Amino acid sequence: MQVSNEYFEGVKTLTVQEASQSLSDWLRRAANGEQIAIHEGDCTVLLQPLSESREASAAKGLSAREALRRLQSRSRLTAAQAEDYLREVRAERLTDGRRNGQ
Repeated sequence: MQVSNEYFEGVKTLTVQEASQSLSDWLRRAANGEQIAIHEGDCTVLLQPLSESREASAAKGLSAREALRRLQSRSRLTAAQAEDYLREVRAERLTDGRRNGQ
């Protein structure tokens, strides 16, 4: 599938060189449902599993809190990173609430 040389909203687009530096990580992320594309010249290829992994399909119905717990349990997210993320989300919500007159 060939697409134009543009970046798509919600899709992490990499060059071949960027992707090859940590290809196994990008493949794992794509297998877990993240949208990742590799671009070279006038061709962009979307990485996607032939079938959805059990982990990705199970994660779709999780609450944000449970998803965060699962990330922590797999050592992908440290407690400090989780706290930073939660602070950032709270700050965004406060800012959004002020903009909406709340």
